[in-house]
Amino acid sequence: MHKIQIQIRFSDIDRLGHVNNSIYAQYLDVARLDYMKHTIGKFIKWNEKTIVIVHTDNDFLIPILIDDTVFALTQVVRIGNRSITMNQQIVDDEGNIKAKSQCIFSTVDVQTNTSFPVPDEWKKCIEDFESRQA
Repeated sequence: MHKIQIQIRFSDIDRLGHVNNSIYAQYLDVARLDYMKHTIGKFIKWNEKTIVIVHTDNDFLIPILIDDTVFALTQVVRIGNRSITMNQQIVDDEGNIKAKSQCIFSTVDVQTNTSFPVPDEWKKCIEDFESRQA
């Protein structure tokens, strides 16, 4: 499982004193991009053959406060023919799960605006990465 520390910014905090739930998506997005850079980043041509988010499902469990130290944990749990499913959690430094999310990506050929089969080299890089993290 990939782990990255998330910086909480002053502007993330709402009037109730915790991170606004709309900001969680940004935290998860930072972690997703970092995961992709560490796995299939050398293969993705963002303006040619890429991936896009087609579904997200989020659960907000415990508020994140300004003094918390939080990390995003990211793991690919399924590689389909034309999709990749990723699970994520935001946890504090004591391991408390603050939020959890599932995201589904679809491959997209930017030129044709159609999906394409997940390339074997993408699968191998993700599988190799995940096996090293276990």
